[in-house]
Formats: sequence, C-alpha cells, structure tokens
Amino acid sequence: MPPTEVTLKDIARAVGKSVATVSKALRGHADISPEMRALIAQTAAEMGYTPNITARRLQKKRTDAIGLILPVQSARRADPFFTELLTGIANEAARHNFDLLVSARTPGSDEREAYRRLAAERRVDGLIIAQPRRNDWRIEFLTTRHLPFVVAAHQPVPPHPAVWVNAETGILQAVVHLVEENRRQIAFIAPPTDLLFHQTAVRAFGNAIAAQPELSGGIVSDLTEMSQKEGYRAAQHLLAESPPDAIVACHDLVALGAMKAAQDQGFEIGDDIAVVGFGDILLAEYSQPPLTTVHRPTDTLGQHACRLLLAAIGAIEDSPPPAEIEPWLVVRQSSNLEFWV
Repeated sequence: MPPTEVTLKDIARAVGKSVATVSKALRGHADISPEMRALIAQTAAEMGYTPNITARRLQKKRTDAIGLILPVQSARRADPFFTELLTGIANEAARHNFDLLVSARTPGSDEREAYRRLAAERRVDGLIIAQPRRNDWRIEFLTTRHLPFVVAAHQPVPPHPAVWVNAETGILQAVVHLVEENRRQIAFIAPPTDLLFHQTAVRAFGNAIAAQPELSGGIVSDLTEMSQKEGYRAAQHLLAESPPDAIVACHDLVALGAMKAAQDQGFEIGDDIAVVGFGDILLAEYSQPPLTTVHRPTDTLGQHACRLLLAAIGAIEDSPPPAEIEPWLVVRQSSNLEFWV
C-alpha cells in the first residue's frame, strides 16, 4: 500500500487548529503568530507534508514558471553569453520558487513556433528576450499576446522593460587602453547588422575614435554570427589591406578567431598587434596569449532581468526599475606582452 498523502486537515488535527489557520501559517501570513507558524511548519515537516503545487498554481492563476528561448544554430556553435545569462536567471528564479523553462531553437520558423506554443498554451507567466534584433518580431509578438517580457540587452529598448550592460562604456575603455599602449591604427569588428548591439557598438567605437584625434580606425561589420570562425575571416580581411596595430572585437569568440588569423600570418599578439575582446568568457583567460577584454557581468544581467520579470507578473512585491549594468576592462597579455598577471 502506498503511503497516504498528508493533507492540511491532518496537520490541523495534529496541532488542534483549523484548516484555515494551518493554511495561513504555511503561507507565512502575518496574522498568525511566529510561534504558531513555527509549530505548524515543524509539524508539517515531521508528518511529511508536501504542498499541492498544481492546485496552488491554479488558485493563483499562474504557472510559477518563466521562459527563455535561446537562439542557437547548434550546440557546437553555442554562444557562452547564453550559458552565463541562463545561470543568472536560473539562480534568481529558484530563489523565488519559480521554474525556468529553457528551449534552444534555430532562429527562424522553429523559433517562431516555440514562442507561439508557449503563448498559446500559457505554459509560462513571462519570458526573457536575449540579444534583441532590429525590428524584433519577438517583442511585437509578446506585446500583442499580452505576455509579460523583459529584454536583456546592450542598450535600453524603449518603451519595453529592459536590463542592459553599458556597452558604450566598455568599448570606450578598450579604446582608451589601446591609446595608452601607444596603438594608433585601431580596427573594430562589429556585431552582425541584424542585432541592436550592432548600432550601439558601432556608435560607441566611432565616438571613442573621434575623441582621440591622433587615431585612425576602421570597421568590419559584416559578421554573420559572433563566432571564432567569423572573427578569423574578418581579421583576414583587415590584415590583407593596411594591417592595424590593434583590433577591438565585439565578442571574445570573435577576438579569439582574430588572434588566430593574425598568428597564422606571422604577427605576434600583444607586440605587433593588440587584440581586445568583449565579454570575458572563461576561454579568454586561458587563450594564448590571455585575452584582454571588457568584462560583461552576464550572470548579474540575468539576475536583474529575472527580478524585473517577476515584478512585472506580480510574483514579488518590490518592483525594481530598469537597470544599467557597468562593465570593466580586464587587461591581459593580448594587448601588451609585457603584462603578467
């Protein structure tokens, strides 16, 4: 015989109180004394009581779950940015007893179908959109379906709720550092043009170059994705013309590809040419040479985005404002071989 499920009535009988009192105590109501709440909680634990989560969710008309659909071409080409973002979101969701429904989908019809199903079946209370695009159909779709969402980005996305890393500050720090290292011909490998990050990054690099009259700079902005392969190809293009003495890349993976292209052509990284990335992924510290990069606190980005979404769906009382998160430069040998950690 399977064990009988412990109910609120069983606990009420054990402590000599009403079912309503037990229910309130287990939900932490302030009108039940702390001593009684502690007694009921202890009794429930000793009796092996497990709350009926499904019934509670039906009562609240919530799923107590949020969603994140990752736009991933393949596992081999997955962006570490999403892993770090996912960690921050998952930890914050768990802290508030929320489930996180994660799905990886190829951008296009497969991705659209995933959003359509989540919205139609109401399997989540809200979603986080990562890496917003120009004319992003995801934002328009969720807005029309009245499904709460928050954007995790590199810039604000008015009028929509967003949390973002101040990419302009990060790119400026990279350029200023290279100037201090006496680099004068600085090239920039920009994000793919379909991402909103492209506009922010190109503007930030242009402003940083304009603030230094002695500099000359070029932009390579025809990436199809932020990957090592694309970084390699973009750097080959740069080095085939008038080789710069420094490259700033929009992503660490792109920077690692650029480093490999330069090394294959006989350049010594950190001496002949400096390379700076963006993101500070784990591989950056262990590349050869270690990569100078802008540290983007992606897990913090995920935590803030989750908290903002939970406030939007009424799961937490405090409603945090949209947040701008500051990055910082981590200097390693790819911008100066004489630098040792």
